[in-house]
Amino acid sequence: MLRQFRTALALLLSGLALAACQTTGSTSRSGLANNQTETADPAVQSTEGGAPGVAPAGAAPAPQPAPQVTARPPAPPPINDDPNQLMGLDRGGVSALLGEPDLVRREEPAEIWQYVTAGCVFDVVLYDAGSRYRVTYLEARDDAADRLAPRPCLNRLLRERQTVPVS
Repeated sequence: MLRQFRTALALLLSGLALAACQTTGSTSRSGLANNQTETADPAVQSTEGGAPGVAPAGAAPAPQPAPQVTARPPAPPPINDDPNQLMGLDRGGVSALLGEPDLVRREEPAEIWQYVTAGCVFDVVLYDAGSRYRVTYLEARDDAADRLAPRPCLNRLLRERQTVPVS
């Protein structure tokens, strides 16, 4: 009978020892959520009453640093920089597309609307067509008055005058 008592006592003590090792909550130390693995972090390790380098039982895992993400500036929206879209427009159409000119020069029967942007000057020539002025000629030039292809200059002009909505 003493032998059975010792066996029962040994089983009871081993059961209590196992129960003391368990943690409360939905995850255990060995089964972290999202299958994360635990790493030893000296910042969370305990030296009070325990061996150096051993985290205390029930301690939360060390937070992982956030991954470094380099933000890229958003790509510029597509822009219609075809100079031919201006041909035949009246004053209102040119203003709606390009905004107010930096300079208006009147030389009857024409008006030259000048737009100045970084590295180029864009001239829009409107001729009197009866009751309205219409675009009949375009020209782009650099700061030294050398002629440029109109498309890149128009592209710069449109991008500089774009309004970006704030969200």
